Amino acid sequence: MKGGILRAGLTAAAVGLMVAACAAKAPVRPELLEGPGYTRMDGNLHQIEGPPPGKDAPPAFRLYRSGAPGQETFAKWCGEYRIERVIVLAGTAESYELKYQAEGICPGIQVLYNEHQTVGEPVSDGFLKWFDQQVEAANRDQVGILFRCQTGSHRAGRLAAYYQMKYQGLSADEAIAVMNHNGMLMPLFDPKLEPQVRALAEYLQGRPCAQKAKACVQMSSNAYLP
Repeated sequence: MKGGILRAGLTAAAVGLMVAACAAKAPVRPELLEGPGYTRMDGNLHQIEGPPPGKDAPPAFRLYRSGAPGQETFAKWCGEYRIERVIVLAGTAESYELKYQAEGICPGIQVLYNEHQTVGEPVSDGFLKWFDQQVEAANRDQVGILFRCQTGSHRAGRLAAYYQMKYQGLSADEAIAVMNHNGMLMPLFDPKLEPQVRALAEYLQGRPCAQKAKACVQMSSNAYLP
């Protein structure tokens, strides 16, 4: 999956500009509390991997991140976006996916995971291994898979950063820049999320965690496992 991959639709130059903006640490203005890539359309849905979707598009591995879907957006998941599997990081599938399915919308979508993760608690190595298995299975089966939180910004942004560093070769700075670009209220959450993304990079590199303990990947842990 590494070769020839577009980095979440962003050019290298665009990623560089975002990194520079993050490093500048300019005073936060209210209009900047939503990143340039944040969109209320389709619940802040972003495609991370795979060919363009569409009702007539052939089956393929596609990976998406998003926030909680409205009913109309959920209908597009199985139609336009060709999504078959969902990972819910907010533990709210009963209020969205399962509710809509009970109404007859996209009954074939499989909810693989429905646990309440938090921004303040880093993910565990057990969860990351489980997530990798789901990615590998979706790639093998050539199906679309989506992971979401509530706004598609923080918990989804953290997991997207992990994926993009591992499978798309982004650095920690680049992954943080993409996370901020596509998120909302990031200046409020970055103090917790940025060290966690750097800890994820160290985990992927097989290095000891150099961040504060509360940001490090929970090792030899089943925390957040379904």
